[in-house]
Order: sequence, then structure tokens, then C-alpha cells
Amino acid sequence: MDRQRRNVIKLGAGLCMTSVVGKAAWAESYPSRPVTLVVPFAPGGNTDIVGRTVATALAKVLGQSVVVDNRGGAGGSIGASQVARAAPDGYTLLLCGAGVIVTVPQMVKTSYSSDSFTPLGLVNKSSMVLLVKGDDERLKTLKEFADYARAEPGRLNAAHSGPGTPNHLALIQTENLLNAKFTVISYKGANPALVSLLGGQIDAMFDQVPSALPHIKSGALKALAVLGPDRDPVIPDVPTAAELGFGTIDGTTYVGILGPSGMSKALQGQLANVIAQAVKDPQAVKSATELGSVAYSSTPEEFTDVLNAEYAVATKAAKEGQLKVD
Repeated sequence: MDRQRRNVIKLGAGLCMTSVVGKAAWAESYPSRPVTLVVPFAPGGNTDIVGRTVATALAKVLGQSVVVDNRGGAGGSIGASQVARAAPDGYTLLLCGAGVIVTVPQMVKTSYSSDSFTPLGLVNKSSMVLLVKGDDERLKTLKEFADYARAEPGRLNAAHSGPGTPNHLALIQTENLLNAKFTVISYKGANPALVSLLGGQIDAMFDQVPSALPHIKSGALKALAVLGPDRDPVIPDVPTAAELGFGTIDGTTYVGILGPSGMSKALQGQLANVIAQAVKDPQAVKSATELGSVAYSSTPEEFTDVLNAEYAVATKAAKEGQLKVD
């Protein structure tokens, strides 16, 4: 078992590690000042929107201000590094997807590893879809897409929103599932890729429903399949890859909140409960729905399961040479 694998298992098994000294004091006094929620991406993206909505809801429950601090760059590792170095006192938290924690460290050298954090709970999830232009007569179904891609390796140009992102992992899984090879094009975010797809510069892309939803609704883009275990309630007419006979790809994107490692059991439990309450806030639920995602809460243990699942996919892709930095 390699070092990173041990780290991920430790992340799941070590959730109840406690700091005996002062644990009761933390639970009783927390929070006595504003909390910083680090979002390791630039303002305006899906993760940032989720972060700001959750921060507002958290502030209501905590009775203290929750300040969003955008620390973008290096696939999210800059912001994650900041939180990993912070005191485990609950005043510096990280909001991100699993990829920042378990995928990025497999691609670039980071100052943190998976056991540098304490998972607290998930807050949001969204489906991944395979997109083509709405008027592309070659690729009207997933079967046509698969046949076209298999006809000649590299025949299709397929894009994702950056190395190590869930979009990238979904692309890799789709290549493996369809036994096809794409000419892979990496973009710095979903929006530039969407612009290229709409303009016909690329044939297909892998993206979350929230980013793609306006274009799906307008008919400019077509979602050939949901890359997840279930249909998405926002686009209920789009079948899953499994329903179409191609097997299951779980490209569901989860966003959650973590603290630094070393957080006491009492504080971890308190924060897990607070986050679960915040996710149920009516405005948070409404905002997630309008975005095209789902306000989704979990226990720390369930969040750890998500981290482990993504780690397994990323590790396989890395060993096969499919997970590379541009």
C-alpha cells in the first residue's frame, strides 16, 4: 500500500481523533469571532457561488460573520495549502471539491496531503454531462458519439475544464468505457471550453450541469448523457450512460467543507452539525436549485467516502499516464 493510499484511508479512519486538552472549551466558546471560508478558486465560478451561499447560511447558524476568501491558482492547491497550515480552531475552513484534496497532489508537488485536513461535511452536488452542439448531425446520440470516436482514434476533439478536475476524470472514464481515444483539449475553466464548443472549434466537452444549463435550455448544446448513477432532476429527460447501455460513470461533482487536521472531536462534531443546518437553509436550497445543482448535506464519514472514491479513480488514471499537467 503506497503512502498516499494510507493517507486517504487515514483520512477516513481518523475522523474521531481528538485533542484532549481544551476540547470542551472549544465547543463552548466557538465561535467568538468571524470565520474565514477559503474558496480556492477565482470569484464567479460555480464553487465560488456555492461558497458564498453557504457562507451566508453558516453565518445565520453560527451568529458570527463568515468571510469568503478567494485564493485561486494551481488547481486549488494555493488555497488548500493556506488552510492546511492554519490552526485547527474552526476559524479557517476550506470549501472545495474532492479533486483539490486527492487528485491535484498526484499531479503536482503540494505542501499538503490528504491527511492534512479534517472533513466536516458536503454542501452541494451536481451532475456531469457529455455535451455536443445542438445542431451537430453527426452526434445526436451517445451511440453515434461512441461509433464516431471508435472509427478513428483522435477523430473527436473533446475538452475539459482543467487537469485534475472532475471534468477531466469524467473524460478519462468515458474514453475507457467507450474503448475510444479523443484528442483531448484542456481549458482553464468551463466557460472558455463552452465558448469553443458553441463556436464549433471542438466536438464535445464534459461539464457540470450548472455551467451548461443555460445552453442546454436554449438548445445551443445537447447533453447526450448524464455521467452519474441517476438522472439529474434539473434535466430529467437526459438519460444516464448506464440507461443507454454503456455502463456507469460516476462523474457527480461534490463540494464540501474541511478544516485543518488536528481538529478536536468536539469541534468537528459541532461544525458538522452547523454545516448540515446551513445546507437546509431555504435560501441555500433555492440558490442551489437555481444554479442547477442540489444542496446536499452529509456526515464527515460520507464526505470521506467521496474523497476515497475520487482518489481511486485519480490513482488509476495517474498510473496509466492519463493524468498529466499541461
